[in-house]
Amino acid sequence: MVDILSIGAGATQLYRSALTTVSNNIANMNTEGYTRQVTDSEQSMPVQLGGMYFGNGSHLGNITRAFSEFNEGNLRNSSSELSTQDPLIKYADRIVDLMGSGTSSLSSALDQFFTAASNLSSDPASRPLRNLFLRDADGLAIRFRELSGQLSNIEQETQAEINSKLTTLNELGKQLVTVNEQLAKKATLNGQPPDLLDKRDGILRDMAEIAKIHVKQTASGTVEVKLDDQNGTTVVDVNRATVFSATFDADQPGQVEILANVYGVASPTSSVTGGALGGLMNFQSQVLAPAVTGLNELAVMTATEINALQTTGVDANGQRGTTLFDEGVATAGAAGFTLLQSDPDKVAAAGLLQISPNATNSGGAILDYNQIAAGTPTPGFTLNYSAADGYTIDGAAVAVDANGNFTHEGISYAFTGTPADGDSFTVGLNTSGLGDNRNMLLMARLQDKATYADGRTMGEGYLDLVRKAGNTSALAKISQDALQAVHDQAVVEKDKLSGVSLDQEAADLIRFQQAYQASAQIIQTSTKMFDSILGIR
Repeated sequence: MVDILSIGAGATQLYRSALTTVSNNIANMNTEGYTRQVTDSEQSMPVQLGGMYFGNGSHLGNITRAFSEFNEGNLRNSSSELSTQDPLIKYADRIVDLMGSGTSSLSSALDQFFTAASNLSSDPASRPLRNLFLRDADGLAIRFRELSGQLSNIEQETQAEINSKLTTLNELGKQLVTVNEQLAKKATLNGQPPDLLDKRDGILRDMAEIAKIHVKQTASGTVEVKLDDQNGTTVVDVNRATVFSATFDADQPGQVEILANVYGVASPTSSVTGGALGGLMNFQSQVLAPAVTGLNELAVMTATEINALQTTGVDANGQRGTTLFDEGVATAGAAGFTLLQSDPDKVAAAGLLQISPNATNSGGAILDYNQIAAGTPTPGFTLNYSAADGYTIDGAAVAVDANGNFTHEGISYAFTGTPADGDSFTVGLNTSGLGDNRNMLLMARLQDKATYADGRTMGEGYLDLVRKAGNTSALAKISQDALQAVHDQAVVEKDKLSGVSLDQEAADLIRFQQAYQASAQIIQTSTKMFDSILGIR
């Protein structure tokens, strides 16, 4: 009789605990990070009577979590990989919008400048057109500086976000150390409070969103965390948290070094390959750095090409042109792109040389030249041709190739047509700066010149910078879609086991209620039987 009563009492206690657990699950179904709890029952030791063993019911074993480390690890990894894409998309789109916008695009400023050069070539004596040329040249310089400034702002913004993520990672490390200390007080995982384990896992998930981590768990539930993989830099060594910081190279855009300080000495970390932190670093190295470097290279190229023509031409005063843009752009990049000239008469629209055929020439040859910055021709030299001696300058033979090309004092010349014996050409510096458009025609043609080593024009080089940022963003969006599906599946798999389902809890509530009532009935029945025995006279 005592055995029946004991079995009923144990069962009622067990199912009362089960009902409490179910109630707690229902109450926490919307609590973030909560893991469904389960009441574990254990069979009581059987009782031996004579040669037989009789069951002795069951009792409460423990309250545990419906938890899978495999599912939790998948969720952390998928969350880390997904979080990597967000900064790439966010900031790459910013650069595309900045550099590709009609109002801020460098392409429109380049087009406007070359259009102004073309217009001036049609009327080199026009002072209003010279003023418009300088206005658009200044607009080009301003656009270079504005883009440089905006890219610098994005760089500073991402650097601040990197520092913010590291601050959060450091704080999470401290919190995890505290949780580890609490977990270490019990030797086994079975004895740990489920809520404390939930807190631990929540911290680890937050860490994974910042950087990809590797987690190693002990028997008591304490964890060791490293960056990336088991060989990475330690984030938390059970009872000690690493303090992370970042350094940025002012001379090298996109160069970020993450430092780890454990024992008072900061040293470089292993690679950071995932999470928002990894995404920010990928953006800086894959998008920002090429954009800044490319813009600076284009600024130097543009200033060099335009200055080369300006300084080999002749201005309205008949003087050799001077530098149009500040040559400091070679070291300062786009940030130093500045217009130096403000006097429209200083615009070198005319060609450097003036070539005059002798009035007595009887042949059909025409002599022309190509402007080369390095050339400094001597005024007043005469090129002669005779059937006996060929081409000569001051009695010295001149090597003219089969196509009529030759070079003298750094300037290349070219004949078209055939000269006659005794023909001559006088070459000197151009003193008629208003009547000649040769240099400005060359300036306008710079728009179509293959200034890059691979044959691209300046405009094509700039568009490639925009395309690279756009391609990175597009690839990141494709990856994001794929990784979102993986992450969603990881959430589903975790929720199947660990999430609170009202349908399941409602069914368990009815099942445990009925079991509790049946157990109570056992007690009631055993009591009646005991009373009946006592009532026998």
